[in-house]
Amino acid sequence: MMARFTQAGLIHIIVIMNKADKRRFPLEGLLNTRELGGYPVIAEGIQKTVKKGLIFRSGSPENITEADQQFLNSLKIRTAVDFRSEGEKSSSFNFPSLDKKVDLPIDAGNLMGALFDTGEWLYNNSAEKAEAEMMKLYSLLPVEAIPRYRVLFSLLADSASLPIIFYCSAGKDRTGMASALILHALGADRETIMEDYFYSKENLRPYWERYTNTQSYLIPYFTVSEKYLLTAFRSMEKYGGIDRYLANELGADIKRLRELYIE
Repeated sequence: MMARFTQAGLIHIIVIMNKADKRRFPLEGLLNTRELGGYPVIAEGIQKTVKKGLIFRSGSPENITEADQQFLNSLKIRTAVDFRSEGEKSSSFNFPSLDKKVDLPIDAGNLMGALFDTGEWLYNNSAEKAEAEMMKLYSLLPVEAIPRYRVLFSLLADSASLPIIFYCSAGKDRTGMASALILHALGADRETIMEDYFYSKENLRPYWERYTNTQSYLIPYFTVSEKYLLTAFRSMEKYGGIDRYLANELGADIKRLRELYIE
């Protein structure tokens, strides 16, 4: 059984998020870009830390500015992994240091197209129905994304791919699920995983409030929720739990990942 996320843990996250967000990069057009480095993990019974400067997550680069580009160039990113479907793509990351761009489209996460009437999501014009759709999406995401996440974990285990950035449209669902799996593989506890996941809520607020101020039923589509991520974790129980999902379905080499990313 999956452990429930505790009320005390949620309060802990809220306190962290109400402080100055030291994890936020100085970016103008990219609202949900950050790194996984710096988080505490437990490896071999010892508290350690995820190395900085190696794993980055983001939303779409559509609104990237010249200043953003200069900052990201300084990160020397070598691999960019794009989870967007073809219909979502209007731009892509392009760094001088980039060796390869890897397209790993996960169509189940294509929510942003609904804003432009290219999907059926927003026809469910009640918060209750919208939340039900998101719960459904998160139950399907770990299943439909297996071949894509398998490639991601293969890239993560290859030092020649580093530093790496992975992203989708908003950087909260497909990217958020990938981040949660990576942090779990590295030994992060549930509260740390949720902490990283919840950053998307505040990072994206300036974008989605323009819609939700007049259409509040859209909020479940644009935000993140503890219930969403726990739904995804529960869907992995059919594979024997998160650890077996990572090992058997995604082929994650936990030992190698910890050698590369933990200090």
